Amino acid sequence: MGEQVSYSSVRAAHVPDTAAAIAQLAEILSAPPGSGPRAIDGPFALYGAGKLGCMAMDFFRHARLAPTIVVDVNADQVRDIASWQACNVLLPSEVPAHMKRALPLVVSVATVCFTELAESLQSQGWRDVVPLYDVMEAYRRCYPIGNGWFMGDLNGAERKMVEQVLAGWSDDMSRAHHLQFIAWHRLRQDWVCDGAPIDLEHRYFIPEVVSLLGDQEVFVDVGAHRGETAKVFRETVKNRFKEIVMFEPDARNADVIKAGLASLPEGVRRRHRLLAQALCRRAGKGPFFSQLGYGSQLCEFGRDVVEVTTLDGIDVAPSYLKLHLEGHELDALQGAEKTLRRHRPIIAVTTYHSEAGLWKLPAWLMDTLTDYRFYLRLHSWCGTGAVMYCLPNERGYASA
Repeated sequence: MGEQVSYSSVRAAHVPDTAAAIAQLAEILSAPPGSGPRAIDGPFALYGAGKLGCMAMDFFRHARLAPTIVVDVNADQVRDIASWQACNVLLPSEVPAHMKRALPLVVSVATVCFTELAESLQSQGWRDVVPLYDVMEAYRRCYPIGNGWFMGDLNGAERKMVEQVLAGWSDDMSRAHHLQFIAWHRLRQDWVCDGAPIDLEHRYFIPEVVSLLGDQEVFVDVGAHRGETAKVFRETVKNRFKEIVMFEPDARNADVIKAGLASLPEGVRRRHRLLAQALCRRAGKGPFFSQLGYGSQLCEFGRDVVEVTTLDGIDVAPSYLKLHLEGHELDALQGAEKTLRRHRPIIAVTTYHSEAGLWKLPAWLMDTLTDYRFYLRLHSWCGTGAVMYCLPNERGYASA
């Protein structure tokens, strides 16, 4: 493989106020950056056969790679799954010592602290442990998932903008999560803050959002994937809503959504719209990389061509707008500016797919939306799962 990154011990920190956050930002920026992506140049092992492991195998197919073994603590169950039956799936205890010494171990787990997991695996004899996204970053020209980006140096103006965003968050937990996000992408360090846990359970539906939802919401789900978020929304509001509008240009994903909608009661089903367009700043057509599951996206080397529109060009009045667009979130928001100003929806937008999440995306929303409160929450590890929440003041405040 390429040059090995050093993943140092977990850094414990307190939840910072604005002044402390800016001081901690300076500390991060003064340290040497992580060394960059990891290309695979020989045999390797994969650790983890969950949802992220499935994405890993899809990536390996595109990159013309294949793990020698797959290691999973639930190997006995994984072996019975059709999609894994062609792989040599082993329990951790079944891996020979010589393989642990010789094979780099690519970890497809983002639900636990990577550094702690890596230290545990190294204590079991693995010598070279690397996050999946660091490997994927080396193959962006064939598989365009951007979650493993490495943050470079910031000039003075960029640093000032990050400081302004840190000051613009509405609570200290947001500042803590923003710093954790920056520390991973700059240093590949896990910063863990007392009082600011990673929230694995409530992506898009944190308590501050749920407490504001009524029974006449228009939920606009941009990047609907296979309808999972819309399903959680329906469950959260107990099917009391005005309309759900889903944007999903990947035909395979859309077929799954249609099948799911067909199983709903007619009175619920008829309050849904499924649109095949992608959202951006301008309408037209664009190349699209499909059949990547969660990762399907507008992409310059995509093989398909899809219709592209703007939210401002659609007849919709969102009261809750969710966007997960693999790095195209800011473009879609800029094509929705009139809609945002007119309808003032709650907004949940992913910020972790590119460096725009450092300051460009949050700064644009903070500058564009008046009388809003802004929060950042991390919903997974390895620099992923960062979601910005924008709550209009007139909707009220979270219940105590």
